[in-house]
Amino acid sequence: MDFLESIILGAVQGFTEFLPVSSSGHLTLLQGLMGLSEVPILYDVMLHVGTLIAVFIVLWPEIVAMITHPVKNKLGMLILATIPAVVVTLIAEKVAPAAFADILNGKYLAVGFFATTGVLVLCELIARRQERKLEVELPQAMAMGLMQAAALLPGLSRSGSTIAGGLFTGVGRESAAKFAFLMSIPAILGGVVFGAKDVADNGMGNVSIPMVLVGLVVSAVCGFIAIKFMLRLISRHKLYGFAAYTAVIGVVVLVLTNANPTMFIS
Repeated sequence: MDFLESIILGAVQGFTEFLPVSSSGHLTLLQGLMGLSEVPILYDVMLHVGTLIAVFIVLWPEIVAMITHPVKNKLGMLILATIPAVVVTLIAEKVAPAAFADILNGKYLAVGFFATTGVLVLCELIARRQERKLEVELPQAMAMGLMQAAALLPGLSRSGSTIAGGLFTGVGRESAAKFAFLMSIPAILGGVVFGAKDVADNGMGNVSIPMVLVGLVVSAVCGFIAIKFMLRLISRHKLYGFAAYTAVIGVVVLVLTNANPTMFIS
């Protein structure tokens, strides 16, 4: 990996973590196109730290209010919404480790992108018939948590799925997006913790500290832009454009996979 590749991967991680197009899917796609069989563990961890920094900067008032006013129970809802993804991961790793590994390694990448398309279109069709709620309540938080659990599949957008879970259950568009981005905090933190353990066990990999810092900064800046952009866009526009985009990417992946079946399998 060189500095240009580090910048590209950092930008893609930052933008696609919060736009409803799947960061894991795009990183898998780019790694295949760039011939990167494996991204160094430390670099991957720090890309996610960059997006975490972006969430804290943009949503700092909401984070402070959530901690200092627990009576509103948003912190509890956030914790409960995180549980389904943890449970699904633990069960899948225990019951079907080989199949779960295939899912995470990009074997079904095109399926994930097409699933994102379907989720975004369906949520918009349902949302226009729903009464808008101002805030996320417990049933809506759990629905968003269940959608996040499904988004373990690369190509199926975590932010898109969780926002859709909110819209499915009548949450206001901006409120759904904000809670979805808050849900990224424990999700990213969990990935960082497990990644840090891998770094401690196996070393930082073949990557330099300056390259890691470049990726972190680019990821944070692009994540900041993506969150601000998405919060403005979702209150005024539908998600059909993102649905069309992921459909096109799904077709591209299918074509490339047909030419090289192992291209996107890490």
